[in-house]
Amino acid sequence: MGTRYTKPHLSFEDQLAKLESRGLVVNDRVSALRSLKDIGYYRLTAYLHTLRGYKSDALPGHDDRLDTYVPGSTFELVIELWRFDRRLRLDLLDGLEHVEVALRTSVAYQAGLLDPFVHHKPELLAPEFTAQPPTTSQARHSRYDEWLIRYLERLGKAEDEAFVRWFAHKYEGLLPIWVATELLEFGQTSRLLQGLPLAQRRAIALDFGVDEPKTFTSWIASLNGLRNVAAHHSRLWNRSLVAVARRPKPNRITALDHLQELDNVARVKVYVPIAIVVWLLRERAEGREWRERIRATIETFPALPQGSLLNAGFPADWQDLDLWR
Repeated sequence: MGTRYTKPHLSFEDQLAKLESRGLVVNDRVSALRSLKDIGYYRLTAYLHTLRGYKSDALPGHDDRLDTYVPGSTFELVIELWRFDRRLRLDLLDGLEHVEVALRTSVAYQAGLLDPFVHHKPELLAPEFTAQPPTTSQARHSRYDEWLIRYLERLGKAEDEAFVRWFAHKYEGLLPIWVATELLEFGQTSRLLQGLPLAQRRAIALDFGVDEPKTFTSWIASLNGLRNVAAHHSRLWNRSLVAVARRPKPNRITALDHLQELDNVARVKVYVPIAIVVWLLRERAEGREWRERIRATIETFPALPQGSLLNAGFPADWQDLDLWR
């Protein structure tokens, strides 16, 4: 059993006073109170965390922090960091949209070569995707069954869409895969990709210039996790991501070889999926423009008294790497 939560509810004025008591300098109280009302104390403390001092007895690799902020920490700097993170999320969502649409197109095309209704024919999909869980498992359905349940829910919610009504009237409501993919969320597309036979997964990966299907599917799973964080307006810049993208084998994708040098902490931060999106969009006109735009956003990272882009997994010389030039 954990400790009972007993902290009291604080007014906005008391919240600001608490931050000041811990060493945060507030230069404009009116603006600071407005930010607390608009953004929220708890959300802002996630950005303030990086400005807390380290305990003298902190163990290596442990994020043991003091309750007080390092000298030079100001409320205005925290708002700059929050605004930076917001711009980064919006830019990433734009880049991820290009990846998602291209992925839907590739999945629809390659899966359609198997059968127009492959998503309704589990016998054509990968056995590990359609296998029923063992009786000792807590799961009640196969991964395919779970995917199909979610797809049918999406189909039901889209019943007022003109193209869905037309297929319901003319073709008993069954959508071919190249139409069905238009209803899929990024996560559903990612899971369907994983459920296709190896030959189709390899062909889809090659559509993006990747000759390692396992690496590519891990990229897409990681990008889906990244999209979910960004789409829900959560802090992104120094977050540890749950789905970790595999690094391509050395010398297979030279522009990404520098990922081999990242330590285990940096590998789970946001830099890796950002670099992957930059590379996936490299040959698309909108991708080159997007790379320059997100690079410009990253370069606006505020000068903090403690903390830097290294906390987000960025290499110290990231701007000079071939990927960014």
